[in-house]
Amino acid sequence: MELFYPPDKCTLGQIVFLTVVYAKILFESSGLIANGSELLLLFPSVAGLVGSIVLPILGAVPDGIMVLFSGLGSDAQNQVSVGVGALAGSTVMLLTFPWFIAIISGKVNLGDDGQAAYGTTDDPPQSCFKQGVSYTQNLQKTAKIMIATTLLFVVIQFPASMEEEVTVGLDAATATKDQARSEKSWALTGMVAACFAFFSYLVYCFLDASEDKVLERVIEGIQKKEISIGAALKFAKDTSHTDGEEQTLSKGDQTRFKKIVRPFFAIYDANGNGLLEPSEFKNLLSVLGERFTLKAEQMIEDKNGQDQLSFDRVVTFLGQYLREENLRKVQDVSYNPRYMPKYEDDEEEEEMPEDLLHLTREQQLFRVGFRAAWMMGLGTVMVIIFSDPMVDVLSDWGRRLDISPFYISFVLAPLASNASELVSAYQYAQKKSQKSITTALSTLVGAACMNNTFCLAIFLALVYWKKLAWQFTAETLAIVVIQWGIGFLTIKKTTHTVPMAILILLCYP
Repeated sequence: MELFYPPDKCTLGQIVFLTVVYAKILFESSGLIANGSELLLLFPSVAGLVGSIVLPILGAVPDGIMVLFSGLGSDAQNQVSVGVGALAGSTVMLLTFPWFIAIISGKVNLGDDGQAAYGTTDDPPQSCFKQGVSYTQNLQKTAKIMIATTLLFVVIQFPASMEEEVTVGLDAATATKDQARSEKSWALTGMVAACFAFFSYLVYCFLDASEDKVLERVIEGIQKKEISIGAALKFAKDTSHTDGEEQTLSKGDQTRFKKIVRPFFAIYDANGNGLLEPSEFKNLLSVLGERFTLKAEQMIEDKNGQDQLSFDRVVTFLGQYLREENLRKVQDVSYNPRYMPKYEDDEEEEEMPEDLLHLTREQQLFRVGFRAAWMMGLGTVMVIIFSDPMVDVLSDWGRRLDISPFYISFVLAPLASNASELVSAYQYAQKKSQKSITTALSTLVGAACMNNTFCLAIFLALVYWKKLAWQFTAETLAIVVIQWGIGFLTIKKTTHTVPMAILILLCYP
């Protein structure tokens, strides 16, 4: 007994009804995934992973499942075109329509420097040419990864193109069989490479989300001699937490403090031996506006007979310097806004659901975690269940209209399967901050990376085990070209204006 009614036995009215129902179910399931993942933002430890890992992975599940089911039937070589259409349509749609929506929803006035002037929402709106969004450099790094992962398609596309030339003149069935046989090893190679790239990307996102971006920029400014030691110490003091009456730095802040001091130590360690000579230490003191006091002299003498200072001794001295009266001099140091980065005030902090406000913090997090888990779990299960019948319906539409199922799935499938990314991009962009727009666009670029790795790995596994021929040159070009276009635009420009958003939208067929 079949669970779903066969589309080929349906009347026109029935097939329309099934299409609407399945699309609605996939859309709502994707919405559950999006809303559930947004609840994870209430957990600081995983908030940074939501846009780059959680949403893209869960968003790739519908496309991956559609690709999988499209190649499991008896007529896999023809029906897999539905999966290819869903994959190509998903990639093209993600980087055009939702990108346009994110820019339009998150646009603010541009400042004199051409960057989005966040925090000035009370100002009257300017013309569309002077409105846009600005994102952080982190999105540019992700765009480079997206471009790099498109090269995985070359592993199978290049030998496929060569084999198509060899089989010219043969009948279609023989040519397809010969091509599939010669491409089998390349499919396996591509699948392994795609899996490796997928897990490598997950590791990169995890490590990247764990890094302190502001601290990295401060250290870079120190190394370029754009940030003075006084300004760096003020930054360390203002952004650190102290424990106890002695105002000692917490363990985590001690690690940060050492990272800040190390490049200065390297600057004043003229001979590069890892130790500061008395003369080198005097130079450091003079920069701080300090005389070579008795206390400093005693510090030099207290080192087991050696006439040099280790890195740890210098860190100890500077830590004491921050806690004593000399801090007043550091506090007089002003930041140069051109070079000194700052931690953003978390103005767009996620709000706890109203029905949980009366609970304690521990109870709230438990309930939120449970709610996020069942929403994302239910959404994913529904997608897995209804992706197969949706593939059958789209294939049947192609048969009825005498149109390749590829084109049907290219246009219709992404609207249902990628609803989570579309909704999330819109919701994040509406918060109108650099952090939120970066998250919104990172969700889309991350989803493209997932298509290039996770979904492609599933596709190549089908090619290998089902002995299919890769006959999707045009589809591959569409996937690669759109990613290279949007990727290079993201790398070259950190601000996208409204006219650019319209240009991006026009790339959607």
